[in-house]
Amino acid sequence: MYRKLESRRAFLAKSILASGGVILSSQLVGLEKNNEWEMSNLDGSKGYHFLHGVGSFDPISSAVIIWTRFTPTEALVGQSIQVRFEVSKNHRFTQLVAEGVVEALPKHDYTVMVDVNHLPSNSKFFYRFSYENAQSVVGETLTLPEPSAAVSELTIAVCSCSNYPTGYFNVYDAIAKSEADVVLHLGDYIYEYGGPESYGDNPVLKRQHDPYNEILTLEEYRKRYRQYRSDESLQLVHQKKPFIVVWDDHEVANDAFKEGAENHQENEGDFEERKTLAIQVHDEYLPIRRASSSTIYRNFEFGTLVNLVMLDTRIVGRDRQIDIKSFYSPEGFNAADFSLALADPSRRLLGETQLNWAAKTITSSSATWQVLGQQVLMGKLFLPAELLVANANAETGKISRAEVLTLQTELTQLKSRLLQGDTSLSAIDLERIKTLVPYNLDAWDGYFAEREMLYDSLRDKKVVVFAGDTHNAWHNELQDVNGMKIGEEFATPSVTSSGLENYLELETENIPSFEESLQILIDNLKYLDASRRGFLLTHFTSTTAKTSYRFVDNIHTQSYEVAEGKSISYSG
Repeated sequence: MYRKLESRRAFLAKSILASGGVILSSQLVGLEKNNEWEMSNLDGSKGYHFLHGVGSFDPISSAVIIWTRFTPTEALVGQSIQVRFEVSKNHRFTQLVAEGVVEALPKHDYTVMVDVNHLPSNSKFFYRFSYENAQSVVGETLTLPEPSAAVSELTIAVCSCSNYPTGYFNVYDAIAKSEADVVLHLGDYIYEYGGPESYGDNPVLKRQHDPYNEILTLEEYRKRYRQYRSDESLQLVHQKKPFIVVWDDHEVANDAFKEGAENHQENEGDFEERKTLAIQVHDEYLPIRRASSSTIYRNFEFGTLVNLVMLDTRIVGRDRQIDIKSFYSPEGFNAADFSLALADPSRRLLGETQLNWAAKTITSSSATWQVLGQQVLMGKLFLPAELLVANANAETGKISRAEVLTLQTELTQLKSRLLQGDTSLSAIDLERIKTLVPYNLDAWDGYFAEREMLYDSLRDKKVVVFAGDTHNAWHNELQDVNGMKIGEEFATPSVTSSGLENYLELETENIPSFEESLQILIDNLKYLDASRRGFLLTHFTSTTAKTSYRFVDNIHTQSYEVAEGKSISYSG
């Protein structure tokens, strides 16, 4: 059983002295005997200036970005602060490869980031920051192999969706202690919600959002990030692993698209201004190496083994989501117009510029694996229209959830008979299970034509797609419109955000049958875990990609165990 660090003091001591997961006991004993530095920085008499930990981002073969935030005392507020950084080949900092001074400025909320260049490739490094007698924890990071280098293996952890009030960040703690080389965070790093309307708000845990209101202003976004980055588990995973990140919607507002969001109302000001402020703060706390201020898509080459292509399926190019409710009228559902809207070739999720960039990046790569890191489910998740209508009625209270589950069982039995070759099914039965509608139009299913365009660049490649957003664990076989296999998709469960078990009000005893039912009803859905929180761990070799689902058994206490769910090996 893992038990997270119980006090800030213990957290600091272990973090500073930990190296590769091994505690340097002689130094730990020394600190316990003479803790003048630790106590002076914690009690504020000399100012503990690095309360938000450290982090590293966007490693490449010759460089990596290192990060911290300077916490000023009252006397220093408003001043420009000179912060020293050091990067070393060893944890004792006797083999420095880079050092210098960088300014922590009020206009950047005192966040500090250094793109450390001219580093040797495929190497591990230790880094730290200091100001006068205050010193940050020691971070660990790495550089990637040269793009032309032969690489035998790589392990990537994938996570998303960490809603602070919902529970403790045990998943981050588990990732920090995992064998991952690098962490992909696929978005919803923070949530913009506020107050009791924030779903998942859990006053029993005393983890309410700060500020308590929905965040709209520059300072409110910054305060929310500062809250998240004060969490010990999140600090630990940033300290131990380099991150490659991309935003989803909640870094700005729920169900965002180019020109707006479901959770942005007219009385909340100009959306473009809100988006600009949100992206500014995202860059302050989650720095990336970008070509321009408006783009986050980019790729990383792990030697000749993996070409990792990070996509923005949310902010840059997304057209507004189709609203299926708009196709209902007193006369019924207008299936013809809905089908036309769904297949509209002009609808974009990536946008033309990003799509062209992605196609060129993928087709020109000779890496063994083409790996896409992006936010929303790419697999086709079509369900019987009858079931989706029933679910919509359950949301409005017209029918009960129990009635929906009964209908789902009935449709599953019909589909099972069809798959088993039962020829006695009536025409009506066949129509019920073959009249299908995409259940999530916020995902790639709502952008049908552009998905096929992206698939054109992935043909004849070994493809793994990672997805976040849904809060649940999914495994889909990706097929194009002609039924040709494109690759495999693995969607990560959430860090804390509740999933289908909460949205559909599933009783615990009904979850296994619900999961099995969807795997029957949805073609090419190979696995679903509808209730647990966790992350993905994928190990790449030249012949195989093996993905394991890792789950924590709870997020409501700080003691937890890790269970391994299904493992899938894929040879391409």
